[in-house]
Amino acid sequence: MKIKTITCHDVYNYGASLQAFALQNFLEQVGHEVQIIDYLPNKKRRRYEYKKLATTGFLHNIALYFPFLTIPMALWQNRWELLSLGRKVNFDSFKKKFLHCTYIQYSSYEELKERKPIADMFIAGSDQIWNVSYENGKDPAFYCAFESNKNKCISYAASFGSDKIEIGYEDYVKQSLLHLKSISVREYSGINILKSLGLNGTQVLDPVFLLSQDMWRLMCGEKKMSNYILIYDFLHNDYNIKKLSLLLSKKYQKKIISINDFKPLSYADVNVNNAGPIEFLEYVSNADMVISSSFHATAFSVIFGKQFYTFPLLGHGNSSRMRDFLNMISLDKRFIDSFDKFDSTDIIDYDKVNLIIKEEQIKSKHWLLSQLSN
Repeated sequence: MKIKTITCHDVYNYGASLQAFALQNFLEQVGHEVQIIDYLPNKKRRRYEYKKLATTGFLHNIALYFPFLTIPMALWQNRWELLSLGRKVNFDSFKKKFLHCTYIQYSSYEELKERKPIADMFIAGSDQIWNVSYENGKDPAFYCAFESNKNKCISYAASFGSDKIEIGYEDYVKQSLLHLKSISVREYSGINILKSLGLNGTQVLDPVFLLSQDMWRLMCGEKKMSNYILIYDFLHNDYNIKKLSLLLSKKYQKKIISINDFKPLSYADVNVNNAGPIEFLEYVSNADMVISSSFHATAFSVIFGKQFYTFPLLGHGNSSRMRDFLNMISLDKRFIDSFDKFDSTDIIDYDKVNLIIKEEQIKSKHWLLSQLSN
């Protein structure tokens, strides 16, 4: 069967790239011909566009009066973005090597309709494609609206990114979802949202769990470092993460390594500013402990059997993603919203966790394969 998936696959985000690869790879393993629709709306092209480098805020006002300072100030204001240029190179390399994308890159929903890709089945998902707080959830492309035949459209592990639909978008989301033959979502909160809209759905695992730990390890290169705590503070601003990291680093005499999307962390012993998806996997797989505010850093900590702690993303109402997942695998104590809730006596029993994951894997694979055989 020819299958095309549509998701956020090229936004310089570790989880987005790796979940896109995982769904593609699993479907290929079971014998299907798979392509990811290379859909990249203009609003998702903001990262690393150095041709548009410019000053903003008060520096922009200064540049108006002193034009000769424009370039130096723009470089200074965007210094952290420039520092992570190697990160872009590694992400681009990952896409070229691992993601089997359509030959056409679509920059708008209108273009997607006009030059509609051909497939026997379209799969929307995973990640926060239906989060209406972002452009994703307002974009008909992520509901497969470009395909007129409803029976050719399903979702796999799609996420609303929240435990409720933003007021005013309920009818839009419901009408968009009615275009899908079958719906599966990643979180239990997603099931509750569907019920509130009068719709049915199935909860399944994120695509990264469709692949084995061995498969993910095969993608990793040689071990770079050892004896460290890995930090992935997505927004680089969580004091609770800093406090816990320093405490555990001192207690266990381990270095702190931080993977950064933007600026370095002042308290880290090593700042990694050039990690692509493969390097992200390597650092998680070799860590002694992982502390993050990321769903997929949490997911891969579980896949690689790491001790970990997960914090909510400050200022964002999308923590239901992590909370639902950890509740499902009986690790709810690993989700803490403040340093005061840290429990040093809690040790993860991965024998129990892996049994739950195995059962959920079987259910998820069965649902997906049954949709493709109908």
